Amino acid sequence: MNNSNRTALYEIPVPSTDFIADAILCGNVIRYGYESEGHNVKSGLIFNKVKAKRTRAEGACTKWHIEGAYDTLVEIEESEWINEILAETLISREKSGEVWELHHYLIYIDGSGCIEVVAASWKVLDEERGSWT
Repeated sequence: MNNSNRTALYEIPVPSTDFIADAILCGNVIRYGYESEGHNVKSGLIFNKVKAKRTRAEGACTKWHIEGAYDTLVEIEESEWINEILAETLISREKSGEVWELHHYLIYIDGSGCIEVVAASWKVLDEERGSWT
């Protein structure tokens, strides 16, 4: 890993240690749930135009995966991973004429480890009563 710059984008509203169950990456959504005002609440982060995603279990994470990203979505600037994806998809992108806006997002969540997504954008899902299970 390089010493990329990081920009904090969003902090999960409750500590991940208080989640009802481990957070999970399901498709293009990181799902998590917690208790709020006596009710189970589900929320998450949704990513748009996902081009790549990867996860690391807690035991496989390094200081680089955790520092500044614990319960916080960060954007990795000058991402080697984005450069790799762009280099490997040059021909298909040229043929389609599609312009990709890519951002490298990373978050470390207790019990779930590190989740990384390369996508065009992200947003927070509205809180809803209930759980993902």
